[in-house]
Amino acid sequence: MQEDLHKELHFVAAGTLVLDLLVWIVSFIMVKFRIAVLTGLLLGSVGMMCNLLLLRRSILNAVYHGKTRDFKGYLIRVLIASAVIAAGLMSEHVSTITAVLPFLYPKILFGIFSVHSNKKSKKY
Repeated sequence: MQEDLHKELHFVAAGTLVLDLLVWIVSFIMVKFRIAVLTGLLLGSVGMMCNLLLLRRSILNAVYHGKTRDFKGYLIRVLIASAVIAAGLMSEHVSTITAVLPFLYPKILFGIFSVHSNKKSKKY
């Protein structure tokens, strides 16, 4: 279990780098170079990875310690996401869109991971 979660976190971290690069290239083509885009991507990616690490901790606590509710962990994850959104909205040096976008990456990446895993298992 722990190894699977570790593998998925590595996959998401690598995928985040690739998706951040793609978003930056698209934004560079559309609006030229803006430091706010880079700071937004950096802040959003760090926030998203912190969220996933805390979620991993909650899952491991539930599996190994029988702790079914981790409300404190949930509140911390919501606080992190709220802080990233607030930074994007309140600072001109952080792009709100690129700060929030990395929080959507896990949905995309786990979808790809799921499809890729299903294709591997069907090959025998």
